Amino acid sequence: MVALAVFLFCAVFVKMAYVIVVQGEDLQIKAIDEWMRDVPTDAPRGIIYDRNMQQLASTATKYTLYVRPSDTPDKPAVARLLAEVFGYDYDSTLQKISKRTSEVTVAKSATKEQLTRVYASGLKGIYYAENNYRYYPYGDFMTQVLGFCSSDGYGQTGLEAYYNKYLVGTNGQILTESDLVGRAYLGAGSYYMPSIAGLNLVTTLDKNIQQIVDGAVQNAVAKFNPKGVYCIVMDYDTGGIVALSEYPSFDLNNVPRDDLQTLFATSKSMAVSSVYEPGSTFKILTAASAIDAGVVSVSDRFYCAGSRVVDGKKIRCWKSKGHGSIDFAEGVEQSCNCVFMDSALRLGTATFYEYLRRFGLTSKTGIDMTGETSGIFIAENAVKTVDLARIGFGQAVAVTPIGLISATSSVVNGGNKIVPHVLNYLTDSNGNILSGGDISQSETVIKSSTSATMRELLTRVVENGSGKGAYVAGYKIAGKTGTAQKYENGQIASGKYYSSFLGFSLTEGAHYAVLFIVDEPKGYMYYGSLVAAPLVGDIFESTFAYLGIAPNYTGKEAELVGEPFELPSFEGMSVGDAKRQIEKLGLYCEIDGEGEKVKSQYPLAGVTVDKRNVVLIMT
Repeated sequence: MVALAVFLFCAVFVKMAYVIVVQGEDLQIKAIDEWMRDVPTDAPRGIIYDRNMQQLASTATKYTLYVRPSDTPDKPAVARLLAEVFGYDYDSTLQKISKRTSEVTVAKSATKEQLTRVYASGLKGIYYAENNYRYYPYGDFMTQVLGFCSSDGYGQTGLEAYYNKYLVGTNGQILTESDLVGRAYLGAGSYYMPSIAGLNLVTTLDKNIQQIVDGAVQNAVAKFNPKGVYCIVMDYDTGGIVALSEYPSFDLNNVPRDDLQTLFATSKSMAVSSVYEPGSTFKILTAASAIDAGVVSVSDRFYCAGSRVVDGKKIRCWKSKGHGSIDFAEGVEQSCNCVFMDSALRLGTATFYEYLRRFGLTSKTGIDMTGETSGIFIAENAVKTVDLARIGFGQAVAVTPIGLISATSSVVNGGNKIVPHVLNYLTDSNGNILSGGDISQSETVIKSSTSATMRELLTRVVENGSGKGAYVAGYKIAGKTGTAQKYENGQIASGKYYSSFLGFSLTEGAHYAVLFIVDEPKGYMYYGSLVAAPLVGDIFESTFAYLGIAPNYTGKEAELVGEPFELPSFEGMSVGDAKRQIEKLGLYCEIDGEGEKVKSQYPLAGVTVDKRNVVLIMT
């Protein structure tokens, strides 16, 4: 009996020790949870700023009001108050708060003014909880970059999703000691556990430049009624995204959640998550690779008869009658396909693909946005000679817009690889900087001498070639147009094009790259020189004015722009005569068709133009 008593005593002692030492903390938490009535308070989500500390996404607070019938001694007075403040029916409100339940929700999304009126009455039994909701001051603005949140405050797309773990805070609580049915103990106090706000994002974006770009995108939509428009502005020295605008889009304060097809189609950034065949803008990379590898020099001469036969297949130059004998610099200026086919063939598959890897085109760029994809290339061991020739002028490859602008930035910035990014740094609610977004690269892609040569070649494209529409007097701009046919089901889609221009400001204080893509412009104007280049010129001109960068006139402006004059008619003339007259006027000529006679022209005869205009003649 003694042994049994000792055993039982030890068992009870061990169990008591286990409950106190091992389970004590958990049981205490459970007890407090039973004793306390809690009302949650949402943590404010971090603010997203542009680089000038302008708010792009912020958190506003509204309130949910509860009534605890067991704590409400004067229910008629409370019902009258709620009816007065919120416009409710008195009888139904009184009936609602008289139910035998622990809590009744009487108002959602109440304003601070309404909450103040309620609590100024001094009536007992009314409690509140803070509810935060995401607010975007500019509505349909940077939609794909910023993204949006779910109803419970978690990021679903864009920066909201990518940096959600930093933006989301820690919720707080209001605790009140209560009995089994939720009645507060006499004299019991309430305990406020404050929420902790999320961290703030300070981005590389610029609200003012974004507004300039949005205006250009809307102009493209109005003029060409396209399927889509995408424009990226990026600092080509650092990789910081300054603006990103896309069409179609939607108001972030009114997310179309009831139309999932529209939501999925417009919420992801096509500039980051879609690929396209770039066409002539890709020639920038071919030229840089060929010069850097030493397989061509600027003075090398080529002959273009209008086509090349490679592996028994005839590949045409965009100018069906050919460019004749031209040097490499002229080939870049006139965007001769034959010159770039020859350059790619001189490089060879292994060397060319090595440069593409260096430029980062065969992998993702690493941009801090959701949904990025990588370019699509034929496997290196499967590339035929005819494939290599087509890759040289931007066919048989597919790249993302962000991948192309990142790769070509290395061509003009001295040869340094960059990583595109949107985050500049993080701050806490007191403005203290917690971490920076310095992700500059030390990797060299091409020699600085190659980069200097390419800047001069691409400047000639804007001053004398197809990029004249992007020229801004008093500033140095380089660039390349692109007009790429679209494919559907493996076949060329008739009348469907990507019209683009990739421009670079070489002006100090504005080292920006601008890629402007118009997807399927309607009508006969589909050349990048006519569609995209003038819009990029508008973006640069407005950006220089916003930044306060004064023009630096060198004396070439009169030669490059000239005095305005009325455009004569070229209709009925032979293509050769019309082209010679257009070039004599200092204008760049685009030819649509392979006929011998000019049927129509754009701009029309009698329109006032200057030397920045591009003339389209249709045969």
